[in-house]
Amino acid sequence: MISKTFFKSSFIYSVVGALPYASGVILIPFFAARLTPEQFGINELYLTFMYFVQILATFGLDTYIGINYFEHKDNKQRLREFIGTILMVLIVLGFLVVFLLSLAGPSIFKLVFSQSSLMSFYPYGMITVLSAFFNGIFKSYSSLLINQQRPNRFLWLNLSNFLVTVAGTIILLYLFPYTLLGPVLGRLIPAFISCGITVYLIVKEFGFAYRRTYLKGIVDFCLPMVVYAIMVWIVTYIDRYIINSLMKDTMYVAIFSFAVKIALMIDIVQIGLSNTIHPKVYNIWKDGNLNRSTVEVNRYYNGFTALTLLMIPVITIVIPLLVPLIVKNPVYYQSFAFLPILTLGYVTRGWYFLFLAPLFYFKKTKVLPRILFFSALFQVVSGYLLIRSFGLMGAVIASSLNKPVQAFFIYMESRKVFHFSFNKWKIIYLPVIYIIVVLASEFFVNDQNRLLIGTGRFFVACGLVWFVYRNEIMPLIVKWFRP
Repeated sequence: MISKTFFKSSFIYSVVGALPYASGVILIPFFAARLTPEQFGINELYLTFMYFVQILATFGLDTYIGINYFEHKDNKQRLREFIGTILMVLIVLGFLVVFLLSLAGPSIFKLVFSQSSLMSFYPYGMITVLSAFFNGIFKSYSSLLINQQRPNRFLWLNLSNFLVTVAGTIILLYLFPYTLLGPVLGRLIPAFISCGITVYLIVKEFGFAYRRTYLKGIVDFCLPMVVYAIMVWIVTYIDRYIINSLMKDTMYVAIFSFAVKIALMIDIVQIGLSNTIHPKVYNIWKDGNLNRSTVEVNRYYNGFTALTLLMIPVITIVIPLLVPLIVKNPVYYQSFAFLPILTLGYVTRGWYFLFLAPLFYFKKTKVLPRILFFSALFQVVSGYLLIRSFGLMGAVIASSLNKPVQAFFIYMESRKVFHFSFNKWKIIYLPVIYIIVVLASEFFVNDQNRLLIGTGRFFVACGLVWFVYRNEIMPLIVKWFRP
């Protein structure tokens, strides 16, 4: 049974750990008030460009450092050499990426954004590159802290990063309204500070060390991870660039991004839960030398699915009520109509994490580029065709469709190294039934009854979760409230 300790650490990793990346959600009202919708869309393009550069600068080491920590944790000298080598590679590779993009960046921007004179590499693109470099080092250390199970340090580092990001961005937005200085510099300053603190803490704990013998393992593991991460980036962000290209107005990028940022709250919690679950799952598999599902491991993913089903309808109900109180520009209210369909993809997110974990644990990362290639291809083709035919709703449909498709491709590879056995009602049928309910009810939704139908979906979700999990919910309630 899932313990109180699990929920405590899950709160830290999901809520606090996500704050640096969720600051864009917190800052939505300030962006809406101090940027034009067109500037909002341009900022989103710079932000997604930062994520792409971060992939190149970290070279998959943010995943590698956490996964391989378990191999070296019992040998202090080996762990010191391992962490020191990772830090050296991160710094050298980061400087190389910054140098190369400082030369090639203007040409890349001219090619990608040929239809827009508002997108320029200097100065905002270059600042974005530096932010990506600094953030990559900080993110890698955060991954190490998660796998070390050091939630207190993780909390304070990420909370500090968040506070500097929010405070700095707001101050800059008010000093320089209707310019991109606020959001762009607001990302650079906390990234630089967090990177400096990270390097100091790593050197203090592990010192400087370097062993060339680790390089082969790094390349073997991380090269597929880089390709994988690029494919993930395409799956996640390419729709903004397609919208910008086909609809030729960054305002539409802003409306779509606004809806995505709202749905991002679901993703933040899910990633935090997975970050809490996976170290525990890896320890169970390592201690038992397992390559098959167990009841203990399945409970974590069952709980993940149940929490997701309860969370999603709440988001679709509450957000349209709260946003008009803090965002006064009605342009962004168009995103409310997209939320029910956009959030459906997250219903199947438990499949993704369940099937992905064995590939990481057994270091079968070489198959990930192949998996994500097909997912990325599906996203590009479906996104282009649907956006061209249905506009922004086409982008929403493509985004939701890709999540279960991606999980299916991962399962086809993961089952080759791991034997899955789980309760199909809890993992498969429950999400599918909820998706069918939402799609069927969407035909009857209009601006007048949106709240009523959303509330009905919530009660349906509660009923489904109670029906499937009733034998587990009652003992959990009794345990929590027992003196």
